[in-house]
Parts: sequence; C-alpha cells; structure tokens
Amino acid sequence: MMTAEPLRTVPAVLARFDTTLSQFAAAFEDGQYVLWLGSGISRDRVPNVYSLLERVIESLRVSINPDDESCAYRPAFDTVLELASLTAKERATIDSTIPFAEWALRERITGVLANRYAEVLDVEVEGEAKDYLVWEVLDVPQTYGSPDIEPDVEHYCIALLMLEGLVDSAVTANWDGLVEKALSELMPAFDAVTRVIIKPEDFQLPKRHVEFVKFHGCAVRAHGDASYRPLLIARHSQISIWATEKQHRPMRKRLESLYSERPTLMLGLSAQDANLHHMFGTAVEDLTRPWSPTTAPAIVLSEESLLPHHAHLLKITYGEDYDKSASAIAESAILGSFGKPTLLALVLSSPTQKLAFLLEKVLQPAWAEGEIQRLTANLVDLRDYAASNANPCKSEELQPSEISQFQREFLARLIDMTHLVLTVFRTGRVPSADGPRYEPLSDRPVNQAILNPDFPAKEFGLLGVALALVGRGHASGHWAAAPGDSTSPSNGVLRLVTDQRDAPVFFVKDAATLTELELDEAFDDSNGSAFVVIANEEPTASTRSPRPRFGRDGKTRAGRFSVASNVADTASADDLFEAFKLAGGF
Repeated sequence: MMTAEPLRTVPAVLARFDTTLSQFAAAFEDGQYVLWLGSGISRDRVPNVYSLLERVIESLRVSINPDDESCAYRPAFDTVLELASLTAKERATIDSTIPFAEWALRERITGVLANRYAEVLDVEVEGEAKDYLVWEVLDVPQTYGSPDIEPDVEHYCIALLMLEGLVDSAVTANWDGLVEKALSELMPAFDAVTRVIIKPEDFQLPKRHVEFVKFHGCAVRAHGDASYRPLLIARHSQISIWATEKQHRPMRKRLESLYSERPTLMLGLSAQDANLHHMFGTAVEDLTRPWSPTTAPAIVLSEESLLPHHAHLLKITYGEDYDKSASAIAESAILGSFGKPTLLALVLSSPTQKLAFLLEKVLQPAWAEGEIQRLTANLVDLRDYAASNANPCKSEELQPSEISQFQREFLARLIDMTHLVLTVFRTGRVPSADGPRYEPLSDRPVNQAILNPDFPAKEFGLLGVALALVGRGHASGHWAAAPGDSTSPSNGVLRLVTDQRDAPVFFVKDAATLTELELDEAFDDSNGSAFVVIANEEPTASTRSPRPRFGRDGKTRAGRFSVASNVADTASADDLFEAFKLAGGF
C-alpha cells in the first residue's frame, strides 16, 4: 500500500500535516509522540547493511589460507554463502580467488543476506571471539563510534525537537552517537537536560527533560570502555534471547511501557527484528491500542509505502481493530515520506505552531477570530516560504547525495537564523561564537511553557504577530523576505527586499532590549534603511538611543514599530499591515 504519491519535498509533507495528518501533527506539537529510530536515519553517515555484508564476505575470503584445508575461515565463509540460498549451479560459478566486489552474483547475494544479516553476524570463526565478525571485521568502534563521523540532517532535526521539548523520549537501535553529538554541538551542556540509557543501571540516573534509550548498545561508549562491548546487539543468538534474558528485562519493560502508553513515530526503523515484534506484542497484551479515526494514530511510520512487516506491526498494535479498519489504519500510519523531509517539516512546523498559539492568546479576545486566523495563515505562509527552500530546484536532475548536501546547508542556515532571531529578540545581543549554537523558543510544548510565570508568552505572541506581517508582505509581493547574517549584525536578523530598498530588520522584545542592541553596536538608529520592531509598548519618555540627543537634528532615523501599541489601535489584519508598512517606510 502506498500514499497517493511519495512525499519527497518538505512542502508536500507540511501540506499533509495541515490536512490528512493534522491530528498527528497536533499531538506531536503537544509532545505526545515517542521517537523510535533505526539505521535509516544514519544511512548517509555510516555504511548500509549491503556494504557491511560485502565487508564480512571479503574479509573472510581474503583470510582463507588456500594451502590449509583446515583453515578456520573456510567453514565460516562457506556458511555465509549457504545463508544466501544459492543454487548448486550458482554456487559452482563462484571463484573465491577474485574480490567479492567483482562477483557476478554480488548483488544477488547481498540482497538475500540483507534480510538475514543477524544470522550472518552470528557465524563464528573457530578460535575467535563469538562477536568476531561484529567487533573485528565490522570494526564497530571505528565504523560507528569514531569521533570523526559528523551528524546528518536527521540527527540535528531530532536534537532540535528534543531541545524544543517536543520529544522527551526517544529510543534507538543505532550504535552511533550522532544524535548525542548533534545535541552537544547545538547545546554544549546537553547532558544537563538529556539522560542517555544504555545499561540497565542507567535507569537509576537522575531524570532529565529528555530520555534517550539505546537498546542495542552504543559504539561510542564501547570505543573506550570494554564493558559496553557485550551490549552491542546484532547477532541472531543475541536477538533471540533478548526478549527473555534477565539482564535485558529493565530495558524491555521500559520499551514496553513507552510503546503501550504513548503514540509512536518510527523513523528509519524497519522493525523486522524478532525481539522487537515480541516486545511490541507483549506491550499491548495488557493495554491494547484502540483505533479511532478521530484521534491521533498510535503508530506513524516515516515510510513511503506499507511493507509486509509494517502491516504485521500494525496488526500486533491494533489487534481486532486492524481487521475491521485495515485500510484506514494503514492510511493513517504511513506518512509517505522518509526521514529527511519528515524531520525538516517537523522542525519548521514547531516554531510556527508555537508562535501561532501565542499569537492567538495575545490577540484574544479583543480581535475577531477571523482576523486572528488571517494572521495565523500569514505565519504559515512564512513557514511555507522557508520550506520551499529546503529542496533544490530541478531536484529530479540531481543525485541523492547532492540533494542531501543541499538539505544539510539549508538546515545549517535555518538553525543559525532561528538562533539569531531569538537571541536578539530576548537579549538584544548577537549570539557569541563560544556560546550555545541554539536556544529553543521554549523547552517544552507551548501549552505547558505558558504555565511558567517567567516565560515571555506575551512578547513571543507579539513576535508571532510581527512575523505574520512579514509573511503577509512576502506572500502579497510587497517585499521578499531574506535571512540576516550573524557575522554582520548591522544586516539585521532578516531583510525585507524591494526594488528600491534592502532593509535590515530587527525584532526586540522591549525598549531595554533595543538599548542593549545599540550598545552592542548591532543596530544603528541613524541608519534610515533599518527597521526595528519592538514587541511591547515603549515607555513614553524612553530614549531611542543610549547616546543623549538634544532638540531635532533633522537626520533620518530607522523605522520603528511597536507591535503591542499598534495591535491596541487596530482591529484587523489589513489595518495592522498598513501600519507596519507605514512605520517601515515600505
């Protein structure tokens, strides 16, 4: 089963969030979903299963001593080929004296073994450790645990969603440490908000905002601590006893609890392993997951189509309800997109939905609901404009690696721009090079954040109004919105570009923050092209610059717009937009 067509661009995924998957999107923004992560999110950073299988076969082949009939590598090599289910005729064509990469049957063999990789890795070489193929041949410490491996789009997006408080629990079968590395790059003190669980005793560590469970072990830890080596789960014998072995019971019970109590979003996880199917089945034995078309789905898969093992998972999860509503359940469960576009869409949706929520709060009840919705739609327009830049033009003419590189660069710019806007708005200072690379709009879902008396809900709501006006002008063709540049603060946090003008724009929460911005020499009030947007009302007697002025000097000053004052003086999106244009001189 497949959605109408695969969703391979970020705008297409966002459109589905706004329509057929709106219940999922709303529940995700509420922090309800647990992420279940698999190797698919790291496919561009670590070798895929086919490459690993080639490595195993070639290593065994070259290790065979042709002059020693009792060579321990020979039976291991033969056993792996037997697992490929070759016919006698096919087996007879194999010349083991030539590199595996040159075999005519190479793709045929790796294609079959990809579904039996755990059995391949369980093949033993006499005289070597049981995990020889995993530890020595695959070289797990270096292949997956090297500090030189850089996070990809998926890892940074997951880290952003964790920092924004939308993901408080994530579980992964991956050995790499790329999510943790992305977190540490974005927020150096990430371990203060994240608890990484690998060993059973890790469940006794102090709780944090985010729980990251690595149920198949961690190559980064194993790289420097031998006690983590036995926790690397990959071999068939390990997977078979994982569901019953006592040492894994705390991990199983935690995963069962997460699966039965919380909805699941799976990314890059095939969920084919028998231990997972057993765990999922056990999880819903006592607490079944009912199906309803009016609630968020219990399981959502970031896949383009429904494969047999996905259908099996849905049947395990929903039980009798699946037999009654199989088609509707499948339609709700398949996003139609893989990890990169899915996660980029969630990252763009997150601040938009938070600001839209706060925008409504700050305008109610003075403004009519219809006018509020018009501004909310303009905020979505700005989101969609950003999303339109997440995929290269004529992407069908590019290689997947070129598209991935484009999306990495897009996300890097998005992170820098978001951090610049929020830091200047909060503090009046440009982010420092040695500080955090990202600070969230809120560290929890916005409906929870507003309960904190220190959270500037009103100011962020007014920022949402200002950004909606920017989106309104961009969508209507009054200007083109462009990102600012943290390396050149005078260029603004963003720019509004017309045929006559390229205006640097600054957003600050109040007059005191604006003063900080001027003292930081990021904003020059004498720049007549600049436009400063202040969320709150300005005190009547406030000074527009930390430098004293006496009388009128006749000089041009930057445009100035108080969102709160103009919201109080208008009652429609049109009137507010006209006031915004007038203040900015557009």
